[in-house]
Amino acid sequence: MEAEPRLDTSAPSSLRLAAFVLTAVGALVMGVGSLLTWVTVGIADAIGIQSVSPGTDLAAGLVTLVSAVVILVLVVMSRLVGDGARRILAAVVILMGSLAALLAAWFVKAAPDYYSPVDDQALINTIATATGKSPDEVKTALAQVIDQLGGYTHVGRGPWVVIVGGVLVIAGGILTLRWARAIEPGSATGEGADAPTPSREPSPEA
Repeated sequence: MEAEPRLDTSAPSSLRLAAFVLTAVGALVMGVGSLLTWVTVGIADAIGIQSVSPGTDLAAGLVTLVSAVVILVLVVMSRLVGDGARRILAAVVILMGSLAALLAAWFVKAAPDYYSPVDDQALINTIATATGKSPDEVKTALAQVIDQLGGYTHVGRGPWVVIVGGVLVIAGGILTLRWARAIEPGSATGEGADAPTPSREPSPEA
């Protein structure tokens, strides 16, 4: 009968502790980055007229936020499973951290092409309210003079923070794989890294 999985409460090795800290902190950093501002669009000649979008208002930010939560859950699960399953969870963590970092990096590069003052409905509505014109009229007029008005698209700190968190998660996942291999029976790199050191009995005198 297979033993029921239990929470691993043994004292962690330095490698295992480093893997846990990097992964958990990286996931938290990813989560924080997902909540920060990802993009701001506005008009330079109109102070105060701008639209700020946190990650939770964007599909990319929601994906990285969900990834951060899932990674934290996997970190807890890794203490409840055996070595084989732990390696699988570590691989999933590395994959999710990589995807989150790549998605945030893509956003940094693509934001100026996908987020323009002319296409930002919140900004259009703000200008329409201030000028008393309809949103369609504002959008048409804005498209013709956006360059003269100094329209801008600024990428916020959010995606950069997510990239940092993703890198930390990847590093933590790699260390988890190394630790899992090190404690395999017969491993030459660290046989029983977290196992107690067997006591040595004094040899009988000749």
